[in-house]
Amino acid sequence: MNKTTTRNKYLMFFAIGIISFYLSGYLLRGIHPPQSVFLMLLVYWILFGIGILVCKERSRGFVVKAFAVSFAALFLISAGFFVLGAYNHYDSKYIDADLLQSAPDDFNFVVLTEQELNEYPAIMEAITSQSIVKVRPDEWRRTIDYLTEKGSHTVKVGNEYYDIGFMTA
Repeated sequence: MNKTTTRNKYLMFFAIGIISFYLSGYLLRGIHPPQSVFLMLLVYWILFGIGILVCKERSRGFVVKAFAVSFAALFLISAGFFVLGAYNHYDSKYIDADLLQSAPDDFNFVVLTEQELNEYPAIMEAITSQSIVKVRPDEWRRTIDYLTEKGSHTVKVGNEYYDIGFMTA
């Protein structure tokens, strides 16, 4: 067997590792451990077996190398996916402003001026959009610290009162 044929067979097994990840994600409509890991391994073994049958190479050395190549591809793409998900999860910070129907009973609120709203654009965006707003982690932390220092997460802007909520994913 020549080197080109062998290289193409290993490329096929590399592709099997990658396809196993995406196919199992498609079948489950997303990757949700631990069940998805078991399905991913099942899909991998099925595709690996089909790959061995298609290439018609049964030597022990080839099977071990093909397994190493395909499993390495599956492992690397899975690890990369989960690392990216953890990184995105860590940086996910949100601010929400809920309009209150009446003034707070305890009169514990912060009156925000136009200048303060300009200094804290995340609060202004949450109030004007009346929805959950994704913000940078540093802006999120700065806004929490400011309202905590003022003594309340309930704010008054104009004649309306808002309860400011802070969330992470």
